[in-house]
Amino acid sequence: MGTTTTALDDRVRYVADAVVTMDAQRTVHRPGMVEVHGDRIAAVGPLDPPERREGDREVVLGGLLMPGLVNCHGHTAMTLLRGAGDGLPLGRWLSEAIWPREARLTPDDAYWGMALGCAELLAAGVTTTAEQYLFPRAVAQAALDSGIRCVMAPAIFDLPGAGPDATWQRCLDVAGELHADLDGWGGRMTIALGPHSAYTVPEDGLVATAKIASELDALVHIHVAETQAEDEPIRSRYGMSTPAYLARVGLLDRRVLAAHSVWLSDEDLDLYRAHDVAVAHCPQSNGKLGSGIARVPDMLARGIRVGLGTDGPASNDNLDLWEELRLAPILARAVAVDAAAMATGEALALANLGGAGALGLDVGTLAPGHRADLVRLDLDDPVFVPGGTESELIAHLVWAASSRLVTDVWVGGRHVVADRTCTSVDVREAQRNVFERVRRLARAGH
Repeated sequence: MGTTTTALDDRVRYVADAVVTMDAQRTVHRPGMVEVHGDRIAAVGPLDPPERREGDREVVLGGLLMPGLVNCHGHTAMTLLRGAGDGLPLGRWLSEAIWPREARLTPDDAYWGMALGCAELLAAGVTTTAEQYLFPRAVAQAALDSGIRCVMAPAIFDLPGAGPDATWQRCLDVAGELHADLDGWGGRMTIALGPHSAYTVPEDGLVATAKIASELDALVHIHVAETQAEDEPIRSRYGMSTPAYLARVGLLDRRVLAAHSVWLSDEDLDLYRAHDVAVAHCPQSNGKLGSGIARVPDMLARGIRVGLGTDGPASNDNLDLWEELRLAPILARAVAVDAAAMATGEALALANLGGAGALGLDVGTLAPGHRADLVRLDLDDPVFVPGGTESELIAHLVWAASSRLVTDVWVGGRHVVADRTCTSVDVREAQRNVFERVRRLARAGH
């Protein structure tokens, strides 16, 4: 299949053997079509011929079309640090393996780490990623250059060993500058605020972040209750849980995306619901670092918005959201000792519709007016034999499919992966640049 692009006024009608819409009714069209006008979806439905205009194009894809996957929490530029500190728990992993190397990063390092990671995300069918990292302007530029949709939250904290400019105050200033310059850029960039956590940002930093978030109406993307140990100093000093402390300083009065949220009590979950806090569930990273398993079924039962996140490629160690999509319901069912603890369709929704809701973006579903972020899967595979009913097709997507079936990806109507090849990133150049930088960082760490 050749690369297809859409100009602003083009209408392209994509025809597939199956279209999984993830709309409110969870409609599946077999066969079906998705009509794209510029960067938006104009129509979705069965193959009943709609009214055609002169100059409209039809592309017969075959296979399956579904919404692009939404990664709700990542540090994608950490492709530079993949494998560092393997086997360490979170606290030692950060202090011994990650922060010392990050203190030596440059903007160019962050750019190429992000560029390579974006190619990996796109090839896996991830069309939107929510990022929190250092050198946010370089990371944002790499995301824009790659063609991915990005919610960029500049990291706000005092980075040990990075010099006098690496303070939460300076980070917050940079975030405000970036919001003024890039928020909304190209229809694909959203600038958020990224205070790292309650244990790395002092109280006055969290209060200041809440104030700026209110002024900018910006999303706040923060790590919360990732490990049991991180809650102890908050309880010792303030006599309350981390979520209660964040509410006390005013941060939960803003729009908040809380990454991880593993160690939460019933009271904490009720606080999330009361403040409409969204959660980025990162089952693979939490498992690899031995951090625990988030109470996702309890969150969903309370109506808390939940999406999936890969976390960074140094704590996962890949950016394949299909693995999170499968692991999330497996863990939920295993912990509950109940095969109905998370329904299959509910699990699929976490990876697209749920993530879109957590981020507040009009993606994650194939419906008129939404962004034209599409993924094509190859159905000519043993996974889809037999195809069965619509419910069995959804079950195949969750339990048997994987990123290896992704052949084509569109972001805002732009064809960024064609025939399993990322067309928007020079992958070989990105690999070469990351390899050179990884060697430098590794040598400096010894």
